Formats: sequence, structure tokens, C-alpha cells
Amino acid sequence: MYKRIFKQKGSRVWRGRYKLGNSPKVYDVALKTPFRHVAEAKLTALVREKEDELAGLIAPKSARDAALKPIAAHLADHLADLTALKRSTKHVAFTRNRITRLCQQCGWKLLRDITADGFMKWRAAQGVTLSPKTLNEYLGHMSAFLTWLGRKGHLSHHPLKSVSKVETRGQERCKRRSLTDDELSRLISSSGRRGLIYHFAACTGLRRGEMVALLWADLHLDVAEPFIEARASTTKNKKTATIPLMPELAQALRDFRAQQRTATGKVFRRGIPKPFTMKKDLKACGIPYMDELGRHVDFHALRHTFDTNLQIAGVSPRAVMDLMRHSDMRLSAKTYTDTTRLPIFQEIKKLPSPIASPKSDKTCLNSGKVGQSEISTVVEKISVLRGEKPLLTAPVQQGPNVKMAEREGFEPPEPFGSPHFECGALDHSATSPAHEGENVELHPQNGSRKFTPFPHCSPSASGRLAFDKLRRQQNRAARLLGIVDARGQAAQGRRPELLGNHPRARHLRAARPPAR
Repeated sequence: MYKRIFKQKGSRVWRGRYKLGNSPKVYDVALKTPFRHVAEAKLTALVREKEDELAGLIAPKSARDAALKPIAAHLADHLADLTALKRSTKHVAFTRNRITRLCQQCGWKLLRDITADGFMKWRAAQGVTLSPKTLNEYLGHMSAFLTWLGRKGHLSHHPLKSVSKVETRGQERCKRRSLTDDELSRLISSSGRRGLIYHFAACTGLRRGEMVALLWADLHLDVAEPFIEARASTTKNKKTATIPLMPELAQALRDFRAQQRTATGKVFRRGIPKPFTMKKDLKACGIPYMDELGRHVDFHALRHTFDTNLQIAGVSPRAVMDLMRHSDMRLSAKTYTDTTRLPIFQEIKKLPSPIASPKSDKTCLNSGKVGQSEISTVVEKISVLRGEKPLLTAPVQQGPNVKMAEREGFEPPEPFGSPHFECGALDHSATSPAHEGENVELHPQNGSRKFTPFPHCSPSASGRLAFDKLRRQQNRAARLLGIVDARGQAAQGRRPELLGNHPRARHLRAARPPAR
């Protein structure tokens, strides 16, 4: 460790220099004393403190000093910073009032008094006084304040980081609905000069504050396609927005401009109707302020009306998001859309019916003939041969049998010494003539029949290996279907011609069971 004290030329006080750990940086501090032993003690204490901070044994000095400072003093610095960052006056006021109230009711005076348990106890004690959304806003303001302290180095950890938000879905106290076309028409026509304001808000989606700050210079009414150029200083997201105007609204604005003394300054000089004024207008035209679902109509509900009309008109979700000036299309589709006005009953009729109508020639979704499994056909035929009743679970064949493709390609011959199927003498009148003489040889003495599967191929070494595999598959299929027993002999009462076109039994059709 490097540390030493020295005096500059012509100075009466001591200074100190030191390094921390293996860092090459040299720190120079003023010890502010003319006495050597005092300067050495100060430098030793300073180096020890810095080494403890570097090792994490103690908190940084800025955090220790902030811990002794009242929360009110930190809050004043935070509000001054928000004002310097050009946050809205409303946001600054909400931050001051809510943090002050929270600290007073929780008894927090210093930063070390803030705990997650204290906040959760306060939240639980509110009951129904505050809505879930308001409780989450309290948590958001306090968390932002603590995060700001952490960025400045005044707080080593976030005490409310583990606190979760309250569930707000289904517990909203302020529910809005959109106006129908008839209701909007009545509100505009019966509200006098305020009708233009309602018409403007319902057809542009502008917010109350944006309409208050709207200037005639922002309206471009004398072009082929009229539009509004909302300034970034007036919009909520602080971005310039271009909003097209409907022809009827553009003409109404032109007529309104012609009635003004001058076409400069604010468009709506008398301001936007207050909530109680809008309630009177709604009552005058017979529109209930609150419906049976507990949803009410205020000025911001006109923005919901604009979004819902766009959805009903079939505008693409991306275009709706741009016209509403949202950062996420889910906000437009879920929060601002009035689902009770969507034509869901008309849309469901566009789907094709899965069941064919008895009075119509239309078929169902899966129309067409469905083929039957060959194995199910074999089981049904064998049951009939035995005199048994057919299985209730066996499917009913609905279409004609499809003829299998003829054998093609290389098929190896039967190797020497390979087993074959031996059947006793048969009554040829009881067999199918389609199999007479097909790969069948009669024994000259006892009249037994020998089935040769591949008589047309020449023997080869590779053919023997391939045939062994095919033979094992064919014998396994024959045993599974009950055509032959485990020794390769034809089973009693089995008729291979009943197998139809089953692919695993195509080489067993010539086998004949012994006569009964």
C-alpha cells in the first residue's frame, strides 16, 4: 500500500497521497492541518475507510450521509429533478402528494425506515378506500423515487423491489363504453357549439389536453386530403403525429373557421366541456351517463368510440395503432375497443357448417367418401365365415374397394431349403378361380399344393438376404391374421381369398385350407 504526507512549497498545511489495493491510480487529498502527527492520523483513517468500502465492509460515504438525511429533503431534490426534466405539472404534483402521504401514514422519516413489510401493511389497511389501480400507482411513484436515489448512490438496495402489484383485471372502478352511431349523432346535433368539439374528439381520437393546445396552424384544411399536424410538445408520447380528417369534419371546421374573427391562435378558445357540462348534454339528448354494466360515458369515452368504430370498419390492427398513437396494438385491441359493439353474431355466420343440412346439397367440412381399413374388412369376413355375429365396433364400409397396384421391381427368389406353405387337397369348386394356377404346384402323390411366392426371379446371394426379411414379415402377418399357425401350416377354417387387398397378405392368397 502506498501512502505518504507532504507539504507543498510555501504551504503550512499537509497533504496526503495514497493508492487503494493494486490500483495504479494515486489519490491526492488535503489534510488541512499544520501538525505532522495529526496529518498522519487523518491519512491513515481515510485510507482505512476507503479500503473497507472497497471490500464491501461498509456502505459508501454518500450512502451513509444520505441515510442521515430526512426523506422530505430527498423528495425535494427528486421533485426539482423532475421539473428540470420537463415532466408535466400533474405528474410532479401526484409524485409529491402520494409519496408525502405514504411516508406520513407509514411513519417513515429516514431512508432506513422504508421496508417492504411496512408498505404491505399500509396497503392492506386501505381496504376499499383506494382502488387497485391507485394502489399500484402509489407503489410506482415510491419505486421510482427509490430508483432515483439508487442511481445517485444514496441507496445501496431497493427496499420495495420484492413487492408485487395488485391484480386490477375485473376490479376496475372507472369503466368506459363507446357511443353508438345513433347516440353520437344525437349528442352532436343537440349540443350546440359543443357539438363540434364532440364530433372532433370522436373522429380524431385526440385527448382533452391535446385539443386544448390545438392551434389553427396545426390544421391543414385547404389541401386535397385534410389532416392535423399535432406538435410533439402537445402529444402524450412527445412525438409529432399526422391525423387525417374525415371530409364531413373538415367541412365543419372550415365553416367554424369562417365564423371566427381571426384564424390564428387556439382552435377551441372557450376550452373543452367539463365533466358536469357533458353530463348535462348527455341527459338532454337521452343518453344515460352509466349503463346497466356500470360503464359510464365521459370525454375520454369519445376516444374509445373512435377506436371501436375503426375496429368495426375492418381497419387493420397496425393502422388502428397508428391512428390511436399507441405503442402497442394490444392496447388498442383490448383496452379501448368496446367488445359489446362488435358484430360477433354476424361474424360467426361466416363459418361453414360442420354438419350437412338436410334441405341443402352442401356437404360438411370433411365431405367425401372415407375408405375402410382392410384389416377391419378381414375381421368382419372371418366372423361371417365362423358363423359369428359381426362386431359392433367394426366400421361400415362406405366406398368401393380400391385395387392394389401390381407388384413391380426386384423380388428375390425362394432360397434352397426355405419353408413353404403346405395345404391339403381342396375342393376346387369352393375356391376362387382368380387364384387357380397362380404360383401353385400340385404334389404328384398326395395332391397337396405348394405355394411359391417369387417364381419369376433368379437366385442370388443378395436376393436370399432380402427374401429372408420379406419372408419373416409375411409369416408374421399370416400368424397375426390367423391364416397360418406357428409352424407355417394353413389354419383350419381360414380362407386367404377373404383377405381382399390387404398388403401383408397379397402373397398368401393362393394358400388353401384343408377341406372339412
